[in-house]
Amino acid sequence: MKDPKIIFFGPVGAGKTTAIATITNNTCATTDARISDTGQRRKSRTTVAMDYALLESGGKRIHLYGTPGQERFRFMWEMISTELAHDCSGHIMLLDNTRNHPRKDLEFYLNNFTMYNPSTPLVIGVTGSDLATTPTRADYARWLAELEIKAPLFFIDARRTEDVQLLIDEILQPEIPENVAADDDSLWQTEEEMSLEELFAPDNHYALFTPGLIDEVESIDAVTGTALLNCQNHPEHSSLTYSELKALQAFTAGIPPVRQRIDNPGSVESFSLNTQGEGYYLIMLADNQTLGVHCNGQLSLLSLKQEIDNRLQWSDRLAIPTA
Repeated sequence: MKDPKIIFFGPVGAGKTTAIATITNNTCATTDARISDTGQRRKSRTTVAMDYALLESGGKRIHLYGTPGQERFRFMWEMISTELAHDCSGHIMLLDNTRNHPRKDLEFYLNNFTMYNPSTPLVIGVTGSDLATTPTRADYARWLAELEIKAPLFFIDARRTEDVQLLIDEILQPEIPENVAADDDSLWQTEEEMSLEELFAPDNHYALFTPGLIDEVESIDAVTGTALLNCQNHPEHSSLTYSELKALQAFTAGIPPVRQRIDNPGSVESFSLNTQGEGYYLIMLADNQTLGVHCNGQLSLLSLKQEIDNRLQWSDRLAIPTA
């Protein structure tokens, strides 16, 4: 099996060099120079060729490539994408929340990198959210929906090893095949084998845990982070630390999928989970979504649940229809 390759791309100052250096303990090779244009206001040096590092992780040798952010080095974008890492396992796009036009950055770098390998998996990491609270998670989710891009989105700190590892893990996670072989009888159910709930459960017309709702939940003072998991227990959004997210996934992996009830569509079931450190999780399940909310413990579980229930009620009229 060939070694995985991952390309980091995005604007100047988003943290590409920092992320690769962080995950490899500063053993990466980088080529940089002093900036002579408008990027000088953001950082004094920039990558002019590429960053490269070999990461040993989980028995794998992972090749990491960092591209220069400035358009005048476009020739390096093409060389890395079509020659050095043409068979890459995934793209990690880093965006800087403190830049003037993150939406324009998102569109520009997507257009310029997906043209080389359009079917390559993409993960997006947003840095600088501790310095600039907007755009919010809901803003990015809306932009991605408008661009018809489906990609996991994480707010990260490129200086934290666990945050960078989260992006890499998301690229390298096992994929679920889109098409199932017709002769694999074990993966099919007859109507006789299905329960009444499965046969007659209505389609999901609304995503209950919307990006707007998650932003509202994260605005609660005692909440330190959230994660939205899909029906495969993979994160779609997360502001948790790497270890917090893994603890949440380990717990929720043992919870069977929650089916929509015929008599109460859109119902929510909740669990609590104490952590080894400070605080606890409130885990809420609705249809094929799992929302994990980490609280620092300064708010009681009952009070936190009431706060979230209020926001769920307020957000009903704002629910966005989904296909």
